[in-house]
Amino acid sequence: MFGLLTVIFSSCITNKSNTYLQEDKSLPQYKKTPYTYYQIQKNDELAIRVLSLNDEITAIFTGGGVSATAPSYRVYEDGTIDIPFISNIYVEGLTVRQAAKVVEEKLHDFVPDAVVKLGLANDCFYVIGEAGRGQFPLYKEKLNIFQALSLSGNLAQNADKKHVKIIRKVCDSGRPIVKEFDLRTASIIDSEYYYILPNDVIYVSTIKGDFFKISNYNMAIGSISTTLSFLLLVLGFF
Repeated sequence: MFGLLTVIFSSCITNKSNTYLQEDKSLPQYKKTPYTYYQIQKNDELAIRVLSLNDEITAIFTGGGVSATAPSYRVYEDGTIDIPFISNIYVEGLTVRQAAKVVEEKLHDFVPDAVVKLGLANDCFYVIGEAGRGQFPLYKEKLNIFQALSLSGNLAQNADKKHVKIIRKVCDSGRPIVKEFDLRTASIIDSEYYYILPNDVIYVSTIKGDFFKISNYNMAIGSISTTLSFLLLVLGFF
């Protein structure tokens, strides 16, 4: 009897409503949204490597040989970058691939065989709250929310999966916006919240008003079990 009651209370406390990727239609249902590639913004740092048969040209863009680290170029407030040979290349609002093509075409006037490799030097995201904290690399183009959280150490047991927030800077306005979503619904896979973009900040708060802080589950179960044992013992005398 005691063991059964412990299992029952344990089940109540762990609460299946915290399970990921549920097909429950009572949970938020997000509309399907196509993947949007990151658009370069003001103050981004672009790492640009230029390859050429001319070793001197290659050295200018790498600081010394093919194996050297590519230098980065900040996107100015007017949306442009300056690189050797060319100034005022407008890149704001372009994807990384589009920007690489623009830079390469402009360089062909000076370096006909130039091949441009361009990437974000600030290609990372941030996590705060009950999912750990820190800065983490976007090691691939389509990093999803679950992969991102696993990098930070996953969610704490008392993390609020219902109200996860992403702070994301929008290229059009240049202002950050806050997007809130529910990790428990399976529809998140097709939503705008599924993939992490450069400079995203993921914030996971603690469950509000939750008496059973999950970090204290064992303590809570122990207290409940002790109380029930005492009550059963008392009732056994009547």
